[in-house]
Amino acid sequence: MVKSVQVNKIYKTKIIRQNNELSGIGIIDDIIVFIDYAIKDEVVKVKINKIFKNYAIGSIVEIIEKSKDRVEPICPYFFKCGGCDLMHIDYSKQLELKKEKVKSILKKICNIDISLDYINSYNTLNYRNKVVFKVDKNKIGFYEKKTNDLIDIDKCIISNNKINECLMKIRNFIKINNNHGITEILIRVCNNEVMICIDNINNSVKNNFIDQLKDVSSIYINNKNIYGKAFLTQTLNELNFSVSPKSFFQVNIDVTKNLYNKVLSYVNKSDVIVDLYSGTGTITTMLSKKAKKVIGIEVVKDAVKDAKNNIILNNVNNVEFICDKVQNKIDILKNLNIDIIIMDPPRSGSDRKTLNSILNIEPKKIIYVSCNPVTLARDINILKEKYMLKEINAYDMFVNTYHVECVCLLQLN
Repeated sequence: MVKSVQVNKIYKTKIIRQNNELSGIGIIDDIIVFIDYAIKDEVVKVKINKIFKNYAIGSIVEIIEKSKDRVEPICPYFFKCGGCDLMHIDYSKQLELKKEKVKSILKKICNIDISLDYINSYNTLNYRNKVVFKVDKNKIGFYEKKTNDLIDIDKCIISNNKINECLMKIRNFIKINNNHGITEILIRVCNNEVMICIDNINNSVKNNFIDQLKDVSSIYINNKNIYGKAFLTQTLNELNFSVSPKSFFQVNIDVTKNLYNKVLSYVNKSDVIVDLYSGTGTITTMLSKKAKKVIGIEVVKDAVKDAKNNIILNNVNNVEFICDKVQNKIDILKNLNIDIIIMDPPRSGSDRKTLNSILNIEPKKIIYVSCNPVTLARDINILKEKYMLKEINAYDMFVNTYHVECVCLLQLN
């Protein structure tokens, strides 16, 4: 129980390591303190903000001894905006931290030591092809970390330049039309075309909004296409994918290409494949060009609709989609002689029933794509009853954040 550490008091501590979200960890009077923006080996003065049963949360008041890996963030909003986490750390060190994070989690949860010498990366700036901005009267931007305070921004330097061009025009619009009624704006870019989706707008200014943004390819209001195209087209590995407002598509297209190519490298022409949590069918459609047959399972109806449109768009005839929860349908695959199961679950990972069914089906290979090393390791710890982790590759999909994407190859023992 915390006794000596007190809220609002300032203490001196040395940062001993980073946690899974890559915040710094210090020890004060035998209590673990999590400190945003602190880096291992730094000595800092910390103000205690909250105290819990076994730990506390603090913020830096002063850096007494600075890490050699600390850099000045290029973004003026970094320390307030909730979009990025690591812009204060040299990029090569960011990659090192992410590699060590994955290796450490696998060791701790699965007792697996595996080589992870390289993390795939590309651009550190202007990589995001989709952004959601919050709007409040004449302010537009992102919420401050762990609050609902809106940080007004002129530019997001990790976003595509076309997104920032639109942001400037929208900023001019909301400044002039203070009665606009907009609270949220989604902007996405596909093949240099722009789609804008807003949640609401007052009829008196709707035409002004369209006139201000009429050089974009598509405008949606309340999920209705009121200007331009109903969907955009994203080209990836010589295939075309239709992208609507609700479509899921990775935000970093260059790293996505590398990640998907790694998945494809594990597949042979004779393979029958099941793609669990198949979403809008991006991986499924790509697999169709390398495999004998592919079956995708996805619970979201709109995603399955997009997936079926994508196989028509690409003239694919060896793919089938099932719309249901994975755990409801996976058992019917037992008699289909499945060679490979590919799984790309949400951050929460897979469920125990699905993992048990996979162990029962016994495909030759499992290719696990994950955006959360903790749930990845948890699931591998179950699958290792029959499977060996042969290879893991890491991808810096969300540069300047603590997130890391992984592709794992597991082989039947």
